Amino acid sequence: MSAGKILAIDYFQPDSTSTFIPRPRIHSSQQAGWKNIQIAHYQLPAIEIPETTNLQHFISVPSWKQPTEVEMVANGKRHLFQHDPNEIGYIEILPAHTSLRVRTNHAADTTHCYLDPIFLTHAAYESANPEQVELKLSLSVTDPLVCQIVLALKTVLETDATNSCFYAESMATALAAHFLRKYSTRKYVLPEYEDGLCRYKLKQALEYMNVHLSENVSLAAISDELGISQYYFCRLFKRSTGMTPHAYLIQQRVERAKQLLKQKEGTMLDIANDCGFANPSHFAKHFRRLIGVSPNQFRKI
Repeated sequence: MSAGKILAIDYFQPDSTSTFIPRPRIHSSQQAGWKNIQIAHYQLPAIEIPETTNLQHFISVPSWKQPTEVEMVANGKRHLFQHDPNEIGYIEILPAHTSLRVRTNHAADTTHCYLDPIFLTHAAYESANPEQVELKLSLSVTDPLVCQIVLALKTVLETDATNSCFYAESMATALAAHFLRKYSTRKYVLPEYEDGLCRYKLKQALEYMNVHLSENVSLAAISDELGISQYYFCRLFKRSTGMTPHAYLIQQRVERAKQLLKQKEGTMLDIANDCGFANPSHFAKHFRRLIGVSPNQFRKI
């Protein structure tokens, strides 16, 4: 890299941070097949990161082990923050193409989230102002919802990210809607869709999900089948059914599993695979949560 040239980072590419972050990611969604959103979890020492620019919208959710000073130079402007280990819900939001240099004087446990700018722009098509979206630089702000979404995605990676695409797409859609409402440089009014899906569209969505129940079905595939956007579909589906598409999908997988368990045939691995669960552990977790007993206990009833 020539002197004075800022390194542009595509966080959707493998090992994109290896040249300036000294430790590898503890967890990463790179191998999970997610689209539009990625997660990376780091345990970082005191660090000085040279000036870079991000090709995706960048969200950082740090957790400090001791009182820490953080210096950020964003788009040429210096910001100095003092952070305490008891702080909860603090985040940083760097719009795509923000130049940033960072220095910290103590270690941190940090989860990074990267959101595709094109995906965010597509979400804006549901508003009255579908021009290209620009986000506000937001450093050291409190946002429990963003924290909850990012840390929920990290938890998926820590447990089992297999067949997690649908969940990740749902979280990306929720994050995009929140960003448009709260962090856009212009006001976006996303409609509430009080009436839900029409009967034909709802039937089409339910049939598609049930036919593809054993597969790693994606939110994008269902939305494309209906000819509407992901945001539009999620909002209307919940209005029609009272639950999110992801919750409905899990419920139907558990219902199919109950039928297979009553037949007294097949191993737990077979049933998990037939119902679209990542593995027997993933299957058992959701089955117990919805039914109140384990699959083995249910089979004996």
